[in-house]
Amino acid sequence: MTDRPTRSCDQAGACVVIPVYNHARTVGAVVRGSLEHASTVLVCDDGSTDGSGDEAERAGATVLRQPRNRGKGVALRRLLDEAHRRGFRTAIALDADGQHLPSDLPTLAAAVTAEPGALTIGARDLIAAGAPASSEFGRKFSNFWVWFESGARVEDSQSGFRAYPLAACARLPTRNTRYDFEVEILLRAAWAGVPLRSVPIGVIYPKDRISHFRPFVDNARISLLNTLTCIRLFLPFPLAPRLGPLPHRPGRSLFALRRWAWLGGEGLLWRALSVAVGIALALGAVSGWGWALAAFLCAVAGLGAVPALAAGAAVSALQGRGLPPLGAAGIVAGVALAWGAWESWARRRVEGPRQWTGRSRGGVLGHWFFFQVTRVFGIGAAYAALYPVAFYFLLTSRAARQSSAAFLDRAVAPARGWAKWRRGYRHILSFARTLVDRALLSTRGRGVFHYEEEGIEHIRTAATSGKGAVLLTAHLGNWDVAAGLLGQGNTRGKLAIVAFRGEQERLSRFLEKAHGKGPRVIAVGDEFLGSLEMVRALREGTLLAVQGDRATDRHFVRVPFLGREAPFPVGPFMLAAVSGAPLITTFSLQVAPATYRFFARPPRALAFARGIDRDAQLRAWVEDYVRELESVAREYPYQWFNFYDFWDAAPPEQLTQGVRAPQKG
Repeated sequence: MTDRPTRSCDQAGACVVIPVYNHARTVGAVVRGSLEHASTVLVCDDGSTDGSGDEAERAGATVLRQPRNRGKGVALRRLLDEAHRRGFRTAIALDADGQHLPSDLPTLAAAVTAEPGALTIGARDLIAAGAPASSEFGRKFSNFWVWFESGARVEDSQSGFRAYPLAACARLPTRNTRYDFEVEILLRAAWAGVPLRSVPIGVIYPKDRISHFRPFVDNARISLLNTLTCIRLFLPFPLAPRLGPLPHRPGRSLFALRRWAWLGGEGLLWRALSVAVGIALALGAVSGWGWALAAFLCAVAGLGAVPALAAGAAVSALQGRGLPPLGAAGIVAGVALAWGAWESWARRRVEGPRQWTGRSRGGVLGHWFFFQVTRVFGIGAAYAALYPVAFYFLLTSRAARQSSAAFLDRAVAPARGWAKWRRGYRHILSFARTLVDRALLSTRGRGVFHYEEEGIEHIRTAATSGKGAVLLTAHLGNWDVAAGLLGQGNTRGKLAIVAFRGEQERLSRFLEKAHGKGPRVIAVGDEFLGSLEMVRALREGTLLAVQGDRATDRHFVRVPFLGREAPFPVGPFMLAAVSGAPLITTFSLQVAPATYRFFARPPRALAFARGIDRDAQLRAWVEDYVRELESVAREYPYQWFNFYDFWDAAPPEQLTQGVRAPQKG
């Protein structure tokens, strides 16, 4: 076979690795399909007795042979080590049973090119493949344990179609040898700071598929792994070598609680507080039980039991060497503050500008908490609970605080000192109120809200016309509440919401809980304009709600917004022009507790004019929308909920600016 350097895996510095055990019937086709996208395919024949290794070799693979079956984990580890030895940066693994499609290799290769150091997982569409319900449940169950034990959220922890960063994996020690290896390496990678990413892939579940997964034995091994991991997380011993930054994710995973309890928060403030406790313990000659109680309180408060106890022990040791108490305390405090300053610097240097990932912030725990408070105690208690919560996030979420300040300086006026902190608190508090209102919609229904309607007749007319409409809004205000209003009257059953693929499932659950069945959610991934489901929905007369302020694919333009160019998608405008559906700009803004102003502008019919550059037409339409968005943002600045570096952030996967509309005839 001739060398083709343009193969996607070759461009990403990747080879393909396939563990095989008694899959002679399918492994040849998998190897041949993989060679369409990679020059090197490595196969580990894990003691097969049906000639699987010979079939792979005839198909063009390089085969590593093991005399007896030792398990998928051992085969994968050997393949990763061999790929690393051969100089590859990444190894893309897929199964030999034919369930994974080699045609998805370019998707993994593109993800590797965009973020070479990440461990990328191919997230299977099990429902579309007709997989049994037990497979979907097993995946969700496994995803939960991976999050609980590592703090990392993945969409398919059981998928064997993965891109492994070889330099990082070579430094991750693993002990498990069978299917539990694939869970273990995810945990160790997350503990080490290796990013875990997911990309959508296809999957096939043929009726005659041969699987060597033993439900009882292998599930027992995975359960034992989870049990031992949880026990280990309670102990203050290192989990993995630090290979990258550990992001401070929202949520309450056991891993996050462990870091919070043993090490505490990072930075000057946290280290100053923890060392103050340790110095007080040492200078106060506290007894053993007092030390234990102080360590417990530091763990609960997030100061970190280890830094506090270490500071106290260091002061006592220095005093034992003859230093006066204040001198010993000063030395320990100086070291601790220098450590905290270094942590703050290192974190800023590694994290850089905050980028948008396509997913909105908001943990399940927070939504559950406000749901229960509104259900049991009512509206007043829920709003009262927001004040300390918002203050906590103001102190701990540096990225959100900086993003808020950058936006408000442009939308309102520059501010400094306490004025900037007060504005940031008000901004975060306004966002927290949207959580309460979502909970109110779920627990009390639409009747608890008051609406001021302006121009809603434009939407209702579009609903009755049968032509559909593109409802263009933004992350400005609370559109979830607006969806509740639109679920009534002649618009009932005609609303669909477009969501980024990572948000689809969470948004669907919320809408079903709040409104019963519907409105439906249409997911878009890395190609907004590639979703034929949106065009089909418009032709069926659906009202398609789209956020117009976040680019989700490579089709975007940078236009001035509040005095500086920012990226905006052209997909919604292209969709309206191609489908012939009218475009209606609409917003839902909170004007008082449980009171909203919902307004819609007159519909616009977009169509490409002959003889005029289509890129220029798209830019003009985007600029009109951005001027409207800018006006509303200035009027309601504290309801702007893009808490990331909006102007400098690239769309997901570092996409390239520009668009070329399809030409007709």
